Amino acid sequence: MAPRKKRKGSSGTRTRLKLFNTISMRKERFESLTPAQVKMFVCGPTIQDYIHVGHVRTYVFYDVLARYLMYLGFDVRFLLNVTDIDESIVKGAKKRRRTVESFLELNERAFLRDVKALGISTINSFERVSGYLPVMIQQASGLVRSGHAYRADGGVYFDVEKFPDFGKLSRQSRDELALRPLEISPKKRNQVDFSLWRPTTSTEQRWESPWGLGTPGWHIQDTAVSVANFGPQYDIHGGARELIYPHHEAEIAQVEALTGLKPFVRYWVHTGLLTIDGRKMSKSEGNVYYAHDLLRRHDVNSVRLYFAGLHHRKDAEFDEDSIERIEEKYWEWKGRVESVQRRMPREDTTADGGKLTPFLRALDDDIDGPRAVKLLGSMIREAARERDLRLLARLYAAIASASQILGIGLVKDVN
Repeated sequence: MAPRKKRKGSSGTRTRLKLFNTISMRKERFESLTPAQVKMFVCGPTIQDYIHVGHVRTYVFYDVLARYLMYLGFDVRFLLNVTDIDESIVKGAKKRRRTVESFLELNERAFLRDVKALGISTINSFERVSGYLPVMIQQASGLVRSGHAYRADGGVYFDVEKFPDFGKLSRQSRDELALRPLEISPKKRNQVDFSLWRPTTSTEQRWESPWGLGTPGWHIQDTAVSVANFGPQYDIHGGARELIYPHHEAEIAQVEALTGLKPFVRYWVHTGLLTIDGRKMSKSEGNVYYAHDLLRRHDVNSVRLYFAGLHHRKDAEFDEDSIERIEEKYWEWKGRVESVQRRMPREDTTADGGKLTPFLRALDDDIDGPRAVKLLGSMIREAARERDLRLLARLYAAIASASQILGIGLVKDVN
């Protein structure tokens, strides 16, 4: 069960926590839009295949972030979208000789099994984007009416020239953007314009719209889900760094142009890439390592501890040898904690007496996982040496809280 203990002295709105905000490129003190509540949207997978260890890194980080926000006293509404509209899904279904819906159900069940097996317990809602088609059409129609989008060749495109802030998240000038055209088409006014709705020849995934049969663009799928659930402004939007442009850039443009409210999202929090042999993990590279294969080989607590030890913003090379070493460390820690537990006084105590403070300070600094893991190890070693039962009880309480926040089972029934 994820932690819900409120940190002493927290207002539930403004805390010591600082998060690196991609849009400002600096650490900012976290303050929620609504007192004591956090709304967090994280881009989920396209369910054309199983999730891989790159996804694991991302989702485990946001689970830890949500756990910490809950520890601070926030009611966290954590929504993860599930993309079930994509050409790769139709191709995958044909390859497996399945209907699109049965293929999606198969992959969605596998995804939810993996999430559960990873100990990710903080996500309140998994939302398939196809359930929001009316909202997508409504948003695209609104952008056409406001002049921020136009019809062309049976589709609808967002006109980036009508949104001067386009490029602010990825910090690109107009000249730089021109070098990165999107969806090249002679029908577009500008090659950086992106589709809100496009015609399709597919008979598997197409829907009626004011512009004829077609399919929604990638970016409007996510804004339909987020705005329908959270409204036009919310606290945190997360995902891997590779989504900054064009995906998250386009999301900002769509919603801020449609509503006139800024900012659409207060904190843009991104994770770094996970590589294998220096290359991004992808099916096309042939270097995909699936989450379920990882969990067959390693204990989930060791997997979570490994990813917690990688700073979330930095690109990292996946190293299974490191997981094996961490697995040895985890079981050593587990044994020490169980030994401490046997020495604990009988009376129940939850006060850590300030022993947890350095660990919390590490998390307050942009969720510094590597430092937090190191400090957890220090607490465990100190507890193993401690002879004063009063101090031992404080250390044990601190270790239990740290285990809750990181989602690792060092203490029985605390993960």
